[in-house]
Amino acid sequence: MTVAARDMNDTILRVDRLRVAYDHPLGAVRAVDEVSFSLRPHERFGLAGESGSGKSTMSLAILRMIKPPGRIEGGEVWLGDIALSTLSADAMRALRLAGIAMVPQGSMNSLNPVVRIRDQIRDALADHGLTPGRRALDERVAGLLTQVGLPADVAGKYPHELSGGMKQRACIAIAICLRPKVIIADEPTSALDVVVQKQVMQTLGRVQQDLGAAIILVGHDMGLMAQFVDRLGIMYAGRLVEVAPIRTIITAPRHPYTRMLIDSLPSLDHRGGLRGIPGLAPLLRELPAGCAFHPRCPQAVERCRTEKPAVRPMGPDATVACHLA
Repeated sequence: MTVAARDMNDTILRVDRLRVAYDHPLGAVRAVDEVSFSLRPHERFGLAGESGSGKSTMSLAILRMIKPPGRIEGGEVWLGDIALSTLSADAMRALRLAGIAMVPQGSMNSLNPVVRIRDQIRDALADHGLTPGRRALDERVAGLLTQVGLPADVAGKYPHELSGGMKQRACIAIAICLRPKVIIADEPTSALDVVVQKQVMQTLGRVQQDLGAAIILVGHDMGLMAQFVDRLGIMYAGRLVEVAPIRTIITAPRHPYTRMLIDSLPSLDHRGGLRGIPGLAPLLRELPAGCAFHPRCPQAVERCRTEKPAVRPMGPDATVACHLA
């Protein structure tokens, strides 16, 4: 049964066999390969994996923001009972922020450096046909800033006058200005120190509760995922190779790649050395035959080298793409 065939009442977002490719002189490069998952209302779902695994590409594809030379080859994304591929460009633009919003990875690159925070929030509202008067706008902006833990006077500041954590929370304020049902947070704590990381994640969690929204947290920090998400999906070479509740995936991972990611976390029990994953992630235009992870997998057998593993259900809310699971 595909994701699209599940009961529509228990999911807010469904991704069904999504495929994204980038055109290359040597042929199309598949960056997202037949990815399927569902997101429940109020759920926190994580997407983890090494850089280049397809996490951010999938986030942009959900929002239909893939630009040439990239293209969505196939599959479907549903928000509730709305198939996003059927929407016109204008309808999809209206759905962003109002239905699905993104908190970007680099706040300094996302905020306009020469526009005050108040006016950037106003622009987001105006793009959706909302043009409150000056007093109503000030009240709305102050409420949004308070909601993300910022003082009201931040509204009159430029991005360069804010710290990294304050800029990230300003991005969260813009993302929630139309009370979306789904928030995609693409590595929201990158380049922040650990104290500010915790503050940003606490803000994100508090905002989620206030809105009753669901969150997709994209990143490669397994420790952060373990503290924040309810379920975790592991991506490798464009595929979703394992999905499971966070407690299950941390204590009993089924895919060797997941197990090695968890083993690479620093531990007080093994001080003095760090474990890594041998080798490098493959180039997407030169994927090996069979399982893409087999050249790095210490458990690989001959079948792994010749046959691409299918995604199989492994109990409630869990799937894996591994011959050995």
